[in-house]
Amino acid sequence: PPNPTEKIKQPLKLLLWTLIGCTKTFLLSGFVSGVTDGFSFQSAVSSKINQIFYLLMISSVSTSMTSSVWLNFFYYSQIVPAHSALFIWIKNNVKSIIYGFWITERIYCLFDFTSMFLRFTDFDLLLIRNNFTMVDDMPENNFYKEMFWIVFYTLRAHFVFCLCVMVMSSGSTVLYLCGHMRHMAANGQPASSPRFRNQVRVTVTGLLQGVLYVFSASWIIYSFFPKNDLYIDFTMIDSTVIMSYMSATLFNLGAGQAVFRQRAEHIWLRAAHCFKAPQVQQTDQGA
Repeated sequence: PPNPTEKIKQPLKLLLWTLIGCTKTFLLSGFVSGVTDGFSFQSAVSSKINQIFYLLMISSVSTSMTSSVWLNFFYYSQIVPAHSALFIWIKNNVKSIIYGFWITERIYCLFDFTSMFLRFTDFDLLLIRNNFTMVDDMPENNFYKEMFWIVFYTLRAHFVFCLCVMVMSSGSTVLYLCGHMRHMAANGQPASSPRFRNQVRVTVTGLLQGVLYVFSASWIIYSFFPKNDLYIDFTMIDSTVIMSYMSATLFNLGAGQAVFRQRAEHIWLRAAHCFKAPQVQQTDQGA
């Protein structure tokens, strides 16, 4: 049978693979940081290495969250009919809009990671002096600190903006589908068409993703960026919250995307066929 992933079109393909890539990066970074934490010795160098992988984990979670927002926005533009001139323009240019925000967010994410890396590692001091004394009075360190706070408040504003987009897109989709269901019930039309069921499934998973986004964004802002201590570390609660979000995101992808269900079914059938083939050969040889 054909590969189900060939049916994915842009920008849906870009957003889905971004979510998958972020999940892989998060799991790999968490594994490496867990291995280094398991060492019996804890030096300043290993602590800095752990912080780098923590930064990768935070960046991957942030990218995953914003990508899920634009995924909801894309489905909103495909499900809800356009009436106003603004929405007609958005619907006709949704691919360019998502591409523009995606590229801008990736540039910002790189700047975000760089600023936090310079702020938390003091890597030049590590290489030149080979000591780990705090140097908060150095001009370079003050510059990194100021740059970090600029990035932090920009990140918080970006989360609020994405939250508004998530609430608007999910809420509008729910209102449209509820009105559409009432219209179908009034006209005696069945609400069992495959297209309508797919729209409902995508909307439900989108609402769940929105709730997860609100909770996870609030927790990241509160937990990972305290006001007085700029040291980054993951507690057990932090890991539980983030792992719950990433796991629920994967569940939503599987429940809301027919492509992933078809792909899983395709892999299962191929595995079953490979398992049955040796048994058939043994039966033929015995006969």
